[in-house]
Amino acid sequence: MKKNYAWCCLILITCFVAVSSCKKAFEDKPLELLTIDYIFDENDPTGDQAFKWVTNIYSKIPTGYNRMLGGSSWAFNSNPRSNISLVPLECFSDDAVPSGDGNDGWNIIRGGYSPIATFDDTWGNCYSAIRAANIFLQNYQRVPWADSSRKVWLPNEARALRAFFYYELIRRYGGVPLLGDKIYDSNDRELLNLKRNSFEECVNYIVSELDRVKDSLRPDASLAGRATDADYGKMRKSIVLAIKAKVLLLAASPLFNPSSTPQKTFTGYAAYSAERWGAAADAAKALIDLGLYDLEANRYTLVLARANKEHIFFRMSDPRTDNVYAYYMSPPGFKPGNRNSEGRVSPTQEFVDAFPMKNGKPITDPTSGYNPANPYAGRDPRLEQTVFYNGAKWLQRPVETFEGGKDKPNDATLAAVQTKTGYYAKKFCANDSSSANFTVTFIRDGGFIPPWCLIRYADILLMYAEAKNEFSGPEATVYAAVEKIRQRAGLSPYTLPPGLTREQMREIVRNERRIELAFEEQRFWDIRRWKIAKSVYGTALHGVTVTKNANNTFSYAPKEVTTPYFTDAMYLFPIAIKETQVNPGLEQNPGY
Repeated sequence: MKKNYAWCCLILITCFVAVSSCKKAFEDKPLELLTIDYIFDENDPTGDQAFKWVTNIYSKIPTGYNRMLGGSSWAFNSNPRSNISLVPLECFSDDAVPSGDGNDGWNIIRGGYSPIATFDDTWGNCYSAIRAANIFLQNYQRVPWADSSRKVWLPNEARALRAFFYYELIRRYGGVPLLGDKIYDSNDRELLNLKRNSFEECVNYIVSELDRVKDSLRPDASLAGRATDADYGKMRKSIVLAIKAKVLLLAASPLFNPSSTPQKTFTGYAAYSAERWGAAADAAKALIDLGLYDLEANRYTLVLARANKEHIFFRMSDPRTDNVYAYYMSPPGFKPGNRNSEGRVSPTQEFVDAFPMKNGKPITDPTSGYNPANPYAGRDPRLEQTVFYNGAKWLQRPVETFEGGKDKPNDATLAAVQTKTGYYAKKFCANDSSSANFTVTFIRDGGFIPPWCLIRYADILLMYAEAKNEFSGPEATVYAAVEKIRQRAGLSPYTLPPGLTREQMREIVRNERRIELAFEEQRFWDIRRWKIAKSVYGTALHGVTVTKNANNTFSYAPKEVTTPYFTDAMYLFPIAIKETQVNPGLEQNPGY
């Protein structure tokens, strides 16, 4: 059998391609002669090719929006770049489903994932990035760096990136093989017998690497300097602290703390420890205390401003702008510029119901003022910013998701794809309710959003609140962090009831994460690390049937949309069979 290890071979190809594409049209060296000696040229004081090597590692940071099916290893996707597959990660959570019947995502929803049909190709992508970092660390000192700061910053960036890619691995698989600084040849016998390190060893290694580099990176830019910073998006102390907080929050969470299979050390810790929550809270607080970030007063700023107060860690690409994303998401009855909108994503009723009233009370509270006959009136302003619902204003007319309406005509000749749930996803669209056409925003096509934000300040505040509450209960700092989010959202009053228990605060924090960070690839991971996916996702998901009455009022009736397939094994991802076949020592995750 062919020994096809992506982490050994793929990076050499992709890095060389990236380097060569950045050079002028006529090469001073034939492409087939690109070698390590050429990349780490002992006679090039600029170190430009070595610099591009690190830049290419950044390009392996996961993209947003089309995370799963665009270029993934999903076996049922015959055309991984086809537009029909462009749906966000939330379509594989309890927050949304794909609108189109033919969307490949339904194969995951109905059939899950397995070692033969994996969810994505993170294993290969991350190990190729880790190998690239190791190659840089082994060779960068060969370059006679004229700029001494590059000689300091770049190896520490490589270490930070390597730590991040290990985090991407452990949140999917648990413990994985730690390679250290070693670079394996593709035919190395030791490589073919690597064992999985324990989850604890992986967490300790990642944290130690982040601690090692945090004070040896390029300085953080001020808000005023971020817009013109040529190295915007490169590793800084604040980014490293944010990643560390994420790693420790994951380690403290119920999925791993403790493991349900303690005899397998790669699936988590053998015993629970509250101290892990304390460590996660401290890590988030360290970033908060830097004083470099804050919440943007207007949440639409996160869509329209490339550099802002709130974005901490993101995947950068060229800051192109377009209105293609608005066409993808908007209800199909809207045709600005004579181009049909596509309404690709259908949020669930469970997600819509998670938004409280503007007074902060959940809609299940009899004193909240919620009216089932007028269900969207008086709600948390974030609902209107996140979901297209019946009657919401968009491009100067009300959205019509009632049966036979312009945005749900029940006629394929008028709209090939229509909502499954009575809703469409609005998050990341500009505020175009009163506009005649779409506002140009950062392009959201081909599986990326530049900058695609992986961690923003609101996330850090809620991470701190979650960890601190689990460690020491709902003390004043927990209240303050959550209330800061609710105040910016426009809730009135935004304050929480006094005297909440740990359990009550836990539910509030979890719900705030759901609605504040909606469609930002948080819910998918949160319901796994909290170990609630089987109860909230592996069960019936609902929508609403909206009927327009003769007197122009509307009736709303719940309807079941789908029951996704989810088993206990699926809390962790399966390792692809191609990996375990060539390395029998690479033990598969339980249940696969």
